[in-house]
Amino acid sequence: MKQLLRYKFILWCFFCSVIPYSSISFSAVPDEVQTIFASNTCLDCHSGNTPSGNLSLDDANISETALVDITANCSNNNAKLVEPGDAPNSVLYQKLSNQNINCGGVMPPSGNLISDSDLNIIFDWIVSIGSAGQSGLIEMQETTVLVQETDPDVTLIVARQLGLQGQVTVDYTVSSVGNDGAESPSDFVSQTGTLTFENNESSKDIIVVLADDEEFEGDEVFSVTLSNPTNGAVLGRESQSKVTITDNEVENLPGTFFFDRASYSGDEGIGELQITVIRSFGTAGQVTVDLISSNGSAIAGSDYQVINQTLVFEDGERSSIIPITFLDDQIEEDSESFTLGLSNPTAGSLIGSTQSLVVTIIDNDATSGGDGGNDGGSDGGDTGAGSGTTPEVPVVEAEYEAAGAFYYLILLLLTLPFMRNRCR
Repeated sequence: MKQLLRYKFILWCFFCSVIPYSSISFSAVPDEVQTIFASNTCLDCHSGNTPSGNLSLDDANISETALVDITANCSNNNAKLVEPGDAPNSVLYQKLSNQNINCGGVMPPSGNLISDSDLNIIFDWIVSIGSAGQSGLIEMQETTVLVQETDPDVTLIVARQLGLQGQVTVDYTVSSVGNDGAESPSDFVSQTGTLTFENNESSKDIIVVLADDEEFEGDEVFSVTLSNPTNGAVLGRESQSKVTITDNEVENLPGTFFFDRASYSGDEGIGELQITVIRSFGTAGQVTVDLISSNGSAIAGSDYQVINQTLVFEDGERSSIIPITFLDDQIEEDSESFTLGLSNPTAGSLIGSTQSLVVTIIDNDATSGGDGGNDGGSDGGDTGAGSGTTPEVPVVEAEYEAAGAFYYLILLLLTLPFMRNRCR
């Protein structure tokens, strides 16, 4: 029973229709598998004197006799709950992985499949009780590999695990499959072949030749796939590697231009605003791009100085800072804006999505009311026409503050009785 507390797994009531015993004898279910049964509450239904469907999983030996090489009655083709050495065709594994189910439905019925790590444990256990226990489980050592386009080749390791008895072989194919974008022979050299593992040999190498095509294509992928193991060897779950080729042509491109942001703003009185044009995705050679302004509510000549210039980027140069001159017109007005745009890239360069930006000029000429002393007394008869005196301003502000405090006190006194009533 101690073993039952160490692992996890899900078995559901589809086992109710199982033939209870097998004439073939195998070693007991491993601790890691037996514990998966226990920690996922399947013992709530499948233990004791009258387990559901007469399927009892109380300990490792009982689980083995109830599962391994046992035909499920729900199957129309005599599929086994656990087919020794053949996980993909085992009803148990099909239901747990929701793949190629030919007996009943997915388990658990809720559709919340077990974790990949638990599924791998079940897969490896089923494989290990078949011929792979002697002849080997063959898999790619890494399923994702990253290489540089400038690398002459890449080596992938094929591992043989579990049993190492006797000579076995496995075929391999190097090609683009599915959505792979790499092409042979411009990116890699496709090939097929057969690996031969001698007795007690645990690994073999596949060497794939790479090609540098001197064209910008972005990162591309090809696949190395295993198939057709012989002499009792079995393919593992990791039977394919995806190799990503990192393109090295980016720095050989002339580049793409864009503004570092979509908008700028500045006070009318700052005199000069600096904006930045970025050159990315390549910096090869000298290239140019035009920078031109277009009026909006802001007008060239009165609000800003017109911009119509050609920016020159030298080889390796990645950015350019351009000063934009604001003109302070001394007129009170709303904020105004104009547009800057990039055009006419040369030498194969491009313009990116941020090819224009809006520049907003914030007006600084707004005047405040209450300065009657300066405009002939239009705002205050007590100050005298055109006297320009201002000492009363703080006094007036103080009077408003005092009046506000007074009215606030009156309001508080009036509402106090109502507040008392609400608290009762």
